[in-house]
Amino acid sequence: MLENLISKHGNIINFKQFYSEAKAFISRQGAINLAMKLKENGWLVPIKKGVYAITSISSHGFTDIFPFVIAKILVNESYISFEAAFNYYDLFDQMVKSILSITPLKPRLYHFQDLNYRFVKIKRSLYFGFRDVDFNGYKSQIAELEKVFLDYLYYKNDSYSIDIFREKLNSGKDKIDFEKMINYSLKFPLTTKRKLGFLLDRLGENTQILMDAVHKKGYSRLTKNSNKFNNKWRIYYEDRFDHARSD
Repeated sequence: MLENLISKHGNIINFKQFYSEAKAFISRQGAINLAMKLKENGWLVPIKKGVYAITSISSHGFTDIFPFVIAKILVNESYISFEAAFNYYDLFDQMVKSILSITPLKPRLYHFQDLNYRFVKIKRSLYFGFRDVDFNGYKSQIAELEKVFLDYLYYKNDSYSIDIFREKLNSGKDKIDFEKMINYSLKFPLTTKRKLGFLLDRLGENTQILMDAVHKKGYSRLTKNSNKFNNKWRIYYEDRFDHARSD
């Protein structure tokens, strides 16, 4: 039966598909009981209510389905961003302990097979800039590289995260479409535009479009510990950045 399900649907199935295969010889309640037994014996791994991964003898009780696919199953309307996305683009070589995704729905947190799956909410107008990716026949969605950077600036204001941003901006500059990044940033709030303009200036990129979009009144902060004022972008930053310009 499991072999038939795999041949028809792959290794990820829902209960409706399971029951459709089983109803020729057992009732719906019998199918529920059978699914529970297969789960207890390690042949079915529940991903979320009514959705299972079929395991093999070699991976009994554990699924080797790529985490990005799991994230998409957990919250369909979402895309991968932050460190996991940097990892995908070969800009982050550390093992990630959490998969962070963006969703226009309410925030959620799941734990599945030693990984945390966190979904942070974003307003609909900023839910864009992602693309479809395929992992062994299973679909997921991941932020475009330029959108990963913008998501970072939008959500993060601690010193460590800004340091990560600057490091990845510098090491990934040959992969980044800066024109796209700047055009995408125009949809973001003023503080995000100021942060990006300030940081791109230090990389030597043309920021005139951003400069034209930034108000000349008020101010923003790059990090919580910012203590020095940049008049051009009307943003406070940490003075240590004066001694650590991007190459």
